[in-house]
Amino acid sequence: MKTILNELKQKRREILKPILIVAAVLIILTLMVTTGFARIESLWFIFPLSEIRISTLTTAIACFAFVLFLQRRNTLKAVYYALLAVIIPMALFEIIWYYSAATFNGWDLRIMQFTALFGWVLLGISAVFRKRPPRISIILYGAFAVSFAIWLGTGFKFNDLGSPSFSFSAEVLNVFSKTALFLAYAIHIGNVGFG
Repeated sequence: MKTILNELKQKRREILKPILIVAAVLIILTLMVTTGFARIESLWFIFPLSEIRISTLTTAIACFAFVLFLQRRNTLKAVYYALLAVIIPMALFEIIWYYSAATFNGWDLRIMQFTALFGWVLLGISAVFRKRPPRISIILYGAFAVSFAIWLGTGFKFNDLGSPSFSFSAEVLNVFSKTALFLAYAIHIGNVGFG
């Protein structure tokens, strides 16, 4: 009976760690908004030096929490993988998005600015390349590729912070493709070390 109680306490602690970490992140974001350090404007969460879409921030926090939950037995490894689950898809998406926008809009090819992002992508690949992705990750990677191809095929419109025009279809394609990529990688890296 004592071993069963110890196992239940251990499982409760394993589940409680990810919840506390995500709660701390949400509290920090709330404090940033209430103190005026950051603000919410339209689709964007605006920090002093940059901005991020609310949908991207929400997806990043959800993937971070999901990987923490999947890797909950080892806190340091769980935090490392959870951070990668946020940074890697964001970096990969930004590289693909920027060079697609550069192609469609004639923007400069900023190779040196994206070299660091590509380094993060390589780090993310090295973390998962020995582990075959679960079937759901493969489906989500495919959904990302298809939705991004549809987005490109429809003219690759996007909603920018300073732009007065709003395209509902562009927003749906942006959110769907980004979320699919985030979830695919989060599930993939979340399963590293299992099975």
